[in-house]
Amino acid sequence: MVLEISIEPSMITEVENYDLTYRHLPYTVYVNDHRILNVYTTSPLTLSRWLTDLLKSTPKNNPVLVGVTAEHRYTEYTKRGVKDHPYDYISLCVGSHCLIYPLPEPDDYYYAKRNPKPLRDFFANPRVIAVGMEIEKMKTKLEKHHQIELKKAMDLREMAVEGLKEEGEKLDLRRYDLDKLSKTVLGKHVDVVRPEKKVNWYDETYFWYNSMYSEMTEEKVMFVTIDTYLCYLIGLELHDMIHGHDGAGKSQDSCKSKKKVNKKN
Repeated sequence: MVLEISIEPSMITEVENYDLTYRHLPYTVYVNDHRILNVYTTSPLTLSRWLTDLLKSTPKNNPVLVGVTAEHRYTEYTKRGVKDHPYDYISLCVGSHCLIYPLPEPDDYYYAKRNPKPLRDFFANPRVIAVGMEIEKMKTKLEKHHQIELKKAMDLREMAVEGLKEEGEKLDLRRYDLDKLSKTVLGKHVDVVRPEKKVNWYDETYFWYNSMYSEMTEEKVMFVTIDTYLCYLIGLELHDMIHGHDGAGKSQDSCKSKKKVNKKN
């Protein structure tokens, strides 16, 4: 059985501001009958508010497990191999709430207005645990290009090897991609059908010189949301296997267990 995925822009948007650095676009992504609320924003104020609310919603003494993905639009090749360049966005997910934030480069004209300081402060919090694929590579690039340090981070493949124990050793989990790892950890019903063609980041109105003036295509938002959501679910499941239902597993279990939320009409 494959997952049925769809996306709808929210009826409530906050884009009526001439300063586009303060815009945010809410979406609802459906996975079967489960609803994920996503916010795409270029606003540090919206980012800060989202992160603050997230921390407030979790008991103070409990860790906060966060699914994290990051990506760049283009892969550039040189004579020495793939060029090391900054990520274009970072996406976070906890429970049924996700956020996408385009990452500015330090020499960006609008850097002061899009400074990712809220992300630096968030990941510096000792309660926050980032979980994702190839997390060490992500840590290195985020710190090098954006000065965002993931103080606590766990790689999903390594967590799977530890959490699944003997079964994990036999399966060669360190070679699994996200979809295969999802089916192994969460169940065979978690089957995401990917488009055959590469998903476009932006539509024909894309401003090549500054992505802050452009909106991600709905299809791109949808698959970024799904990937980050799966990272969160896998991380939470494996954290429970390794540490039991204490800490992050206990405090965020309600987010994981909501299988039927607001069924799509």
